[in-house]
Amino acid sequence: MKKTIICVKIAFVLALWGLVCVVQSAAADSLYAPEVLWARDIVHKTDPAAIADTHLGIPYRDDGTLDEKGNFTTFSRPDVILPTPGLNCSGLVLSVSRFLFGRNFTLAEAVRDRQGNSGPGARLGQDWDFGLDLVLNITEGAHRKVIMPDGKDYPLDNADGMTLRGFDFDDGSAWQQVLERMKPGRVYLGTISKPTRRPGYKLMHYHVVLMIPEDNDKVWLYHATRRSSVHKMNLKTRQGMSRLMAQFRNQRGEEKRILIVEAVLPSMKSSAGTVADAGTDSGSAPETSPEQPRLAANSTVDAVESLGSRGKKNEPLRTAPRVPLPDQERPDPYPPAHTAAAQQSTEPDLVVNHLSGTVYKSFPELVTHIPTFADQAKTGIKLWFRNEGDNVRRVEILTRGPEGELAYQGRLPGGGKELLVVYPRDFGRNSAGTVKQGRYVAQVKIDGADWCANLFEVAQPRESMPRIVTVQAPQTVPAGKNFTVKIVAENAGAESDYGGITVSAPDPNGLKLVAAKPGRIYPRGSTVLAVTSDRIKTKVPMAERWIELWGEKKPYDMEVQIQAGSPGTYPLYVRCALRGVNVKSNVVQMDPKSADTVDQQGFPVYVHTITVR
Repeated sequence: MKKTIICVKIAFVLALWGLVCVVQSAAADSLYAPEVLWARDIVHKTDPAAIADTHLGIPYRDDGTLDEKGNFTTFSRPDVILPTPGLNCSGLVLSVSRFLFGRNFTLAEAVRDRQGNSGPGARLGQDWDFGLDLVLNITEGAHRKVIMPDGKDYPLDNADGMTLRGFDFDDGSAWQQVLERMKPGRVYLGTISKPTRRPGYKLMHYHVVLMIPEDNDKVWLYHATRRSSVHKMNLKTRQGMSRLMAQFRNQRGEEKRILIVEAVLPSMKSSAGTVADAGTDSGSAPETSPEQPRLAANSTVDAVESLGSRGKKNEPLRTAPRVPLPDQERPDPYPPAHTAAAQQSTEPDLVVNHLSGTVYKSFPELVTHIPTFADQAKTGIKLWFRNEGDNVRRVEILTRGPEGELAYQGRLPGGGKELLVVYPRDFGRNSAGTVKQGRYVAQVKIDGADWCANLFEVAQPRESMPRIVTVQAPQTVPAGKNFTVKIVAENAGAESDYGGITVSAPDPNGLKLVAAKPGRIYPRGSTVLAVTSDRIKTKVPMAERWIELWGEKKPYDMEVQIQAGSPGTYPLYVRCALRGVNVKSNVVQMDPKSADTVDQQGFPVYVHTITVR
C-alpha cells in the first residue's frame, strides 16, 4: 500500500510538469509520449489530424526517432537516449502511427527487413528500402491497399521495392486522382523513391510521409525535413501541392516516384461521435474498435500500474499543459523573384500559455487541468477539478493578475464529480470583454493545505520579427570601381516559413547592382509583388536573398556587389521581410516597420547614402 501511494505521488507530480506519459490502449499496448507531446495535450486527442498536429514544429534530426518508451533516440543507435526532441521523416511517421493505430511498435518491429535484401553488405545497399519496410511494417495487420491513379489493385504484401514504386511524383493529374480516392477514417503512408549514384546503391526509398484526409477540402500531408522540421500542408490547395512539389521536384534523371498505402484506422470516439469510421473496401469486415486511449503520467512501471488500478475507464487520469497548435498549413513561399505583398490582417486571437506549475502536497484522488479559456469569446479563465475520493473537499483559490488579487472559496463533491470555476466571474467580479493580457498565478488550497500553483499568461501568439542587424557599406567609392555591401539580418521572433533580404538602388546611373551572394539580381522589368498591387514590373534592378524557412534567432547575410557610376551621392535601399506566423495572419512583417522612404514595391526601407567620387 505504501509503495502504491509513493508511486501515485510521483506520477501526479510528473503529470503536472508534463515529463512522461503513457496511453493504455484497448489492445493492452502502452503508448509512451515524451514531454513535448504530453505538453501539447495528446491525452485528449482523438481526431487523427489533431494527434498528428501535436508533433508539429519538432526539430529535424538525422536518423531521429522515438523508441517504444517515449525516449528520443536514433534508429541506428537506440541505446543512446537524447535529451532534446528531434525526428526525421521516419521517426515522425512511426510516432504518429503508434497513436493512430494504438500499437506500440518497437523500433525493431518498425524497421524489420521484410525481403531480407538490405542490411550490412546487401547487394542493393544497406538501407535502400528502409522507407518501404517502415510503411509496410506499420500497416501490417490493418486493412490496407495501394492507392494508384488507375484505381487498380496491386499486390502489396510481397512488394520488393523495385517493381512497385507507385506513380511519378511530378505528375499533377495522377496526384489529383489519388487525392480524390482518399477518405476520412483512413491514413495514407507514402514512400518516395529515386535512382541514385550513391556508391553501392541503385535505388533508395529515402523519404516517407503521412497523409490524413479530414473532409472534401483537406488532405493534410505531414513530414519532417531538414529545412522545415515537422510541418504539414493541405494537398487539396494549390499552395500546399506547390510547396510539396518545390520540396521534392525531380532533378534531371532522378525519376522520383511515390508509393501510397491506405490503411483503415480503428474507430476513435469523441464527444461529437465517431471521428474515424472503420469502414472497409471490397467487402472486407470492419476492425474491432478499440476504446479511447487512457493517459497517465509515468516514469516507472510501478507508477503506471498503480495509476492504472485507480483510473476510470476511457478517461484521462491526469492532464497536461496545453499549448496552441497551428490548424492549417502555412502557404507556400512566393517564387524567388517575388516579395510577399503586405496584406491587412485581423487582430490575432489570444492564447493561454502555461509557464510553470508547482505541487506542494499530493492529493492522489484529485485531478486538475491547467487553466484554459472558459468560452470562445475568451471572457474568462476555466479552472477545472475532479474528486475521485469519497469525501467532500474545501477548495480555496487565490489568483493574482493584471486586475489584482481575487479569491474564491467553494466545495468539491466526491464520487468523481467535477467543479468548474471561472475567473473572474466566480471570484465576484463581472467580466468586461476578453480577459486582460498579462501574467497570472492561480494558487489552490485543499482543506486549508497548499495543493498546487500554476503560472500562466494570456497573450497574443508569438510573431515573427525580422531585424536588420548590420549593413557594412563604404561611405565613399571611386567612380567605375566595384565594391561590396554586406547585410546581416535575423528573425528575432517566432520561426517563419519564408522571408528575404532585399537591396535596391533607385538610380542605377550612380549605383549599379552587379551580383548577390547568396541571392540573385532581378533585372529591370522583372515581375514582382508589391504592397498595393499583385504584380508590378521593376523599374530598377533589385538584389534579393530568399529564405524558405527562417528559424528563431537565425541570422542570414547577403553580399551585394555594386559598380560605382557617375560622381555624386546616391541612396541605397535595404530592407528585410518575413511572413507572419499566426494562423489567422497573412501579413508580412517588415524591418523597418515604417519609414519616410519606400522602394519600388512600396515597402519601407533603410536608406544608406554612398558618395561616388
